[in-house]
Amino acid sequence: MKKNVLLIGSELGKGGAERSISLLSYYLEPFYNVTLCILSGTDRQKFYKTCSSIVFIDPPETNNIFSKISAWRYRLNQIKALKKKQQIDISISFLEGPDYVNVLTKGKEKVTLSIRGSKMHDKEISGIMGSFRKRILIPWLYRKADSIVCVTDALCNELNQQFGIAKEKLLTIYNFYEVENIREQAAEALTPEEETIFSLPVIISSGRLHVAKEYDKLIALFAKLKTKRAARLMILGDGDKKHSLIRLCHSLNLITCDWQADRANNATADVYFMGFQTNAFKFYKQSTLFALASSWEGFPNVLAEALICEIPVVSTDCYTGPREILNQDELQQTPTTVAIRTKVGSLLPLLQNPSAETNEMWIEEMTYWMKQDKIPPENFDELTNRYTLDTMLNKWKNVIESKK
Repeated sequence: MKKNVLLIGSELGKGGAERSISLLSYYLEPFYNVTLCILSGTDRQKFYKTCSSIVFIDPPETNNIFSKISAWRYRLNQIKALKKKQQIDISISFLEGPDYVNVLTKGKEKVTLSIRGSKMHDKEISGIMGSFRKRILIPWLYRKADSIVCVTDALCNELNQQFGIAKEKLLTIYNFYEVENIREQAAEALTPEEETIFSLPVIISSGRLHVAKEYDKLIALFAKLKTKRAARLMILGDGDKKHSLIRLCHSLNLITCDWQADRANNATADVYFMGFQTNAFKFYKQSTLFALASSWEGFPNVLAEALICEIPVVSTDCYTGPREILNQDELQQTPTTVAIRTKVGSLLPLLQNPSAETNEMWIEEMTYWMKQDKIPPENFDELTNRYTLDTMLNKWKNVIESKK
């Protein structure tokens, strides 16, 4: 008899956690009775494949503290009823909000949390409330779970050392990738208009336009690099920082192109803001270098996807993910202060408050990789073969079948 599996997420969207929970629900469905439960029903657009059974929890509108409490109670009651009705054997939640819902509605089923990012290094967990979350709420939450799946070994270490969670309760399962599908999409031809961008070497970066991604630091670095060699910068992703980033470009005398708006300067721009692209991989494939400037991550999908598309990368050695992707033999303790060059790219110091030395280090490594001839495909395969669908799906099936 198939087990009944409930996956709980916050929304269907374009983010990494949303991608992971959607695809996991899809690929588990042949083996289990899978239901995907989304706690916010306001946006039901799907960007990724999912299982066939999706339940949206639509709480009443929240305008004040009392209605927010009412919305939480509504979600808890709905999830508790869903678990009971479907006789759920295991419920797996992604991200902190769904984790609380999962734990607070625990019945006879096994409760598993999927931890997607560092709590100790997330700058948005700050102030009095942030301290309360780190000291009280999060440790309580983790202790109530039956098992915890982290996307990196470094996160498992954080939970063990900082939050006192027993190692026996912790397991690392990396994100998985449809490698052949990604490479097929990467081979898609560009339109003539898109091809004009690649008349010069392109440095590409991808992700939501958010403070954690440090795009302002990357743009400032690119402006310095551009004084030494001809190049363009392409940024894929949406977010509320776009207009301030465009203003920054103009202050640095960089010509911009807003691809989703008017495409002005489409053939002559220095920095291209491409917005969300359904096929980012065709742009990766044509680019010379991928850059990740983040100050914190969980497991950066974009970095792994760039390697699958066989382009070299430069990345901050942020918590967590980049070091385990590029230099897995050395577990992260503190971020590097020097360049660590690997077969397919470089790990570099953080850019939050970069010194002149750090900036020069970044420019030197970016220049080095832009000068390289084609890197042997086997160099990339050594890394990307770790993240195959079959390998990671089997690990998730082991979690579901485990008696713990």
